[in-house]
Amino acid sequence: MRKAIMQELLAEYEAQRQRNQQTELSRRSEAVAACAEIGQVLAAQQELIFSGVRGILGGQSAADDLPARMDVMNRRLASLLKQHGFPEDYLNPVFRCPMCQDTGYVGEPIREQCECLRSAFYTRLYQQVGLGERAEQSFERFDLNLFSPEKLPGKTYSQQDVMRVFQQKCRTWAQQYPNVPARDMLLMGQSGLGKTYLMHAMAKVLLQRGFSVMLISAYRFLDTARKAYFSGSTADMDTLLDADVLMIDDMGSEPLMENITIVQWFNLINERQQRGRATVISTNLMEDELRRRYTERIASRLLNNPGQCTLLQFLGDDVRGKKP
Repeated sequence: MRKAIMQELLAEYEAQRQRNQQTELSRRSEAVAACAEIGQVLAAQQELIFSGVRGILGGQSAADDLPARMDVMNRRLASLLKQHGFPEDYLNPVFRCPMCQDTGYVGEPIREQCECLRSAFYTRLYQQVGLGERAEQSFERFDLNLFSPEKLPGKTYSQQDVMRVFQQKCRTWAQQYPNVPARDMLLMGQSGLGKTYLMHAMAKVLLQRGFSVMLISAYRFLDTARKAYFSGSTADMDTLLDADVLMIDDMGSEPLMENITIVQWFNLINERQQRGRATVISTNLMEDELRRRYTERIASRLLNNPGQCTLLQFLGDDVRGKKP
């Protein structure tokens, strides 16, 4: 996926440079048509550059007055352009990014990706794996002030205290994967407590570290599994099984289909555990609800298996719609 995205982007950058060149040629033709002297100045500039290069290749030092002569020509060119209704920089090189000039790379002699290319790459990668418009959700932007600092009923700690701990647990897991105590993680609690946000933040860290990540809803997972089951085509399911980290949001919201839902969930969790792959799941169900809906066979792999699955139980009030 990463290689394909980068190849696609580099092809787009090449196409952009070609469009830039066409724009430059069009502007040059337009300016020269408006004023013949502009063409003469451009030709003189080119000859000055070539003569300097020829001198250097011939073992001569560059002429000391070359920069001054070029500056005189540049000022004359700007004056002519302005006189004929063009911006003074109308014939300057055209590009979108001033850092890399639309090459995607900066630096000499060591070439590095320009920030514009990196940003475009991750934007597209986030869309491919399922982050999309939620790509702005990160640990850095996670606002603990949204959560109540008041002690929870019957507890010695607050919702804010819980979220501070969970934020650090999720960040550490994402930063240290695959060297983590448990490969799987279950984020459990009512809606609006920050479970999905933390999953997205984890995904960003993992993607930036180079791991393959897929984010899907429980509904989409079941739909993919159902289609694979009836069609015999396993390509989409193989993608889910092979991802380094699979994140499934809102377990329990998908339809409970007889002989399909439970079987497919078990096959997915069991197969990924056997392959040593990580699965991160969020659910609004409580422990007893999860056991009733998915049977002990599945629940035991998520709830009673600390060496395989870390359970985070979210507490407190829905913070959706709150502002810091």
